[in-house]
Amino acid sequence: MKGYKGKILRVDLTSGEISIEPLKDNVIEKFVGGKGLGYYLMYKEVPPGTDPFSPGNKLLFVPGALTGLIPGSSKVIAVSKSPETRLISDSSGGDAFGPKLKGHFDAVIIEGSAEEPVYIHIYEGQAEIRDGGELWGKGVYEATNELWRKYPKASIAMIGRAGENRVRIANIVYDSERASGRGGLGAVMGSKNLKAVVVEPGEKPEVANKEEYEKLWKEYYDSYATDPKYEHTRNYGTTDGLRSSASLGMSPAYNFSRPYIPDELASKLAGDEVKKYEIEPEWFIHGKSCPIKCARYVEVEYKGRRIRVKPEYESIAMLGAATGVFNFPAVAYFNRLANDLGLDSIAAGNVIGWFFELVERGLITEEEIGFKVRGFGDEEAEEKLLMLIAERKGIGAVLAEGVKGACEILGRGCEFAVHVKGLEAPAWDPRGRRTYALSYATADVGASHMRGWPRPHQLPNQGPAKELVPSLIEARDESYIFDMLGVCKFVPYKLDDLAKFYSIVTGREWSIEKLRRVAWAVESIARIHNALDWVTPPLDDVIPPRWWEPEPDGPAKGNKAFIDYNDFLEARREFYRLRGWHEELGVPLPETMKKLGYSEFREDAERALEVVRGRL
Repeated sequence: MKGYKGKILRVDLTSGEISIEPLKDNVIEKFVGGKGLGYYLMYKEVPPGTDPFSPGNKLLFVPGALTGLIPGSSKVIAVSKSPETRLISDSSGGDAFGPKLKGHFDAVIIEGSAEEPVYIHIYEGQAEIRDGGELWGKGVYEATNELWRKYPKASIAMIGRAGENRVRIANIVYDSERASGRGGLGAVMGSKNLKAVVVEPGEKPEVANKEEYEKLWKEYYDSYATDPKYEHTRNYGTTDGLRSSASLGMSPAYNFSRPYIPDELASKLAGDEVKKYEIEPEWFIHGKSCPIKCARYVEVEYKGRRIRVKPEYESIAMLGAATGVFNFPAVAYFNRLANDLGLDSIAAGNVIGWFFELVERGLITEEEIGFKVRGFGDEEAEEKLLMLIAERKGIGAVLAEGVKGACEILGRGCEFAVHVKGLEAPAWDPRGRRTYALSYATADVGASHMRGWPRPHQLPNQGPAKELVPSLIEARDESYIFDMLGVCKFVPYKLDDLAKFYSIVTGREWSIEKLRRVAWAVESIARIHNALDWVTPPLDDVIPPRWWEPEPDGPAKGNKAFIDYNDFLEARREFYRLRGWHEELGVPLPETMKKLGYSEFREDAERALEVVRGRL
């Protein structure tokens, strides 16, 4: 099939063996690439019950099927078993790593564990394991720059001290500014003594219809780069997000206790305030830049330090509003520090916001903490906590377990720890949007905001959540399709556009319906694996207590995530039914897997049903 290299790289860090395996067309037809291919490989090779930090866990880097081939398609999907949730977890990252990897392989499977620190060097369609001892212990920026001096044209996936120390909220940072942030996949790299993966440029895969492809590429790039409809995004990227979320009663401010904050407060961390510090990038890593530009560099001075970073909404909101810090230079510095330490900015902001609330409620003492913390808005404490978390020292060793682990260790504060299945909630409170909390409750990885938004935008008390479930399923499928193709969700492609591009690239006819069927199947196999591991959907497909509290003020005043608990149960049951899963158990039915054309998963679906029944 055109558009692919037809090759998978396998690196065994225990034995040092490196091999190249074929990727067959029938696997591509069923799983496409990116998230779909990554979940299939994990399902096949990592049995339920595998310890995320054991050599038996695997770490995959899988570029999307269209990564590097169409405008705004820079995504690579990192996939592994999460040390935070113990679920198969995927997290997409941008920049040049995905397109450069796509020039060599359609996936990289890393297994085993090295005895000493190493990094992997990929070049000319091959790979080598190299000594990484001199990089170990160094921050992301320093270590990345050292490798760039050696490999100036490469793109680099790197972990910081947090990953080395197996902090469960550690991330993987690409080219020092973008990340596969969720699920603690950086800690998996650390457990394997793998500091970095270095990828040199390669030859793009051949496309089937070159003339039509080049014409379409230019047409779409020029449209996105000039159309007035996208001017706000091109101007601000995602940085104006806090004004939007706050105005809708969906902000994460003060550990999600104030989903509505006035515009004058939100504006301190949004849009025009951020643009005051914006600078032109000094260089582009590859080719033309994205026509939408969801992030851009800023330069700030904080405590006598001048720093440069590329912030986005989630990092700004979670390291700022969620912790009560409304000082943009401080938040930009925290973003830079989190990058350097290799910490997921969403999870770090969530757990520190939760910890500040613990302090404000008098539920933890200064003696237990080891230093004075004032609570929300304490910039000095936030800086110190980020470093302690990454080093697993003092109270940081507790917070390094993530918000669920931390509250369970301390034995307090779990009623306002905001997570689903152990994954910290991002910067969108669902009490401001009808049925949206169901997306969090049923998402394959836990509390992810990238698993579908129901339409239209209404408040939870405007009608039964069940009514918007079909739109949530449509949006979920769309999200999977973008992640399988490697396309950024901020680039406003319609599914028709993507099906057309994919058909032209591969030389085979792909319809929206066919792509949706793959998305449905991939979500179903993720759910089967999770059920065979530890998830009992009727008990675990739930939302945190905080989202059952009515909003105190603003446009969503009085709203909870659902009208009441029965409203939630009916919506969840409808979701299961429309997905072809058992209406009460939430497990895919064997006949659904057969209907979708994935009969090889029927026996596992039957087994998962019995396992869940047994647990209940």
